[in-house]
Amino acid sequence: MIATLPVSTGPVYVFLAIDHGAQFVSESARMSVASTAAIVAFVAVHAIAAQRSGTLRALGLATLAWLGVALLLQLRDWRFAEVCALFIAAFAAAIFGLRRYAEVSEAPRIPRTRYDLALRAALVALVVLATTAASHSFGPSATGVLATYPVVFTSLILILQPRCGGPFTAAMLVNGLKGLLGFGVALVVLHLAAAQMSAAPALLLALAVSLGWNGALYGLRLLRRGRPAVRRAT
Repeated sequence: MIATLPVSTGPVYVFLAIDHGAQFVSESARMSVASTAAIVAFVAVHAIAAQRSGTLRALGLATLAWLGVALLLQLRDWRFAEVCALFIAAFAAAIFGLRRYAEVSEAPRIPRTRYDLALRAALVALVVLATTAASHSFGPSATGVLATYPVVFTSLILILQPRCGGPFTAAMLVNGLKGLLGFGVALVVLHLAAAQMSAAPALLLALAVSLGWNGALYGLRLLRRGRPAVRRAT
């Protein structure tokens, strides 16, 4: 759930708002909703490849899948209703189709290394810089797709898979799809809100949706954990 918060996409949209204003943010967010299908492809291909492949091969295949879907999205001008339909269909298919990879084993001990935080920060900075630069050349459509590159998932694969193994890392990403639903809904809210108000309150509203969604998922998880204990007490 933490991995699906807008850690990289949020800063990208802040810079886009500063450089281009609310209308550009709204149009970019519309394509970002569509590009959640590329994130789903990233997770799906990694889940399959990570069962038998090493870190770099699994990550490379997942990145190619993301890139392929991202390029396909550029072939047409997607309407808002179409991107919403694509978003729902992609996540419904992934959540049900990848259930076999979502089994969670006991988490192994994960020693921190000096480069963990630096790697995450460097990847976020790279995506922010690339997306901001692209926004001046390619317009809101390509910018919206680039803004949602799964930076956090990439860093987690690089950090966790060598230590915890492919199946465990794949299970974590697959379980993150439920959190990514809230991320997609936040992008929908951003698209609609930025078309009606200035960029700053639209971004804050979208952030609140993302935080609220993941907070609700965490609350439901705690509630489910508590139910057996209540039954035993009674």
